[in-house]
Amino acid sequence: MGAVLAATALVTFGLSGGVANAAIDQVAQVPAATALAACAGPVSPDGGAGACFNPTGEHLLNCDLLADGHHPEVYYFRSTSPNTLRHISDAPEAGNCVDHNLADIPESGWIDVQACNYEGNTELSCSNFVREYAAG
Repeated sequence: MGAVLAATALVTFGLSGGVANAAIDQVAQVPAATALAACAGPVSPDGGAGACFNPTGEHLLNCDLLADGHHPEVYYFRSTSPNTLRHISDAPEAGNCVDHNLADIPESGWIDVQACNYEGNTELSCSNFVREYAAG
């Protein structure tokens, strides 16, 4: 799965202000193997969490990649509000992803996304931010 979640560019950010919880449409869990076939994004260094952006349709997936008892969380900035850090904290079951529709990102837009693995409220492992671009 790591090859599917290939990073296209590394971006480092300082945080200004708080974290916004994402107000986005959410659909049911989908198997990670199926969901990750059409998207790209980072994996946490411990391999437990993945964030995957599908550039056609602007869908962001929050994926639990390991049956380790931990849960994935995704943080992202978007081109429409580049100074607001957004957060997705739903908890898909191991081996699954939850699909979030970011439909209002322009076709020429981007997101900078980070995948983190947590034990309760304790951060265990986070990827660097990776920039992914919308495409159609």
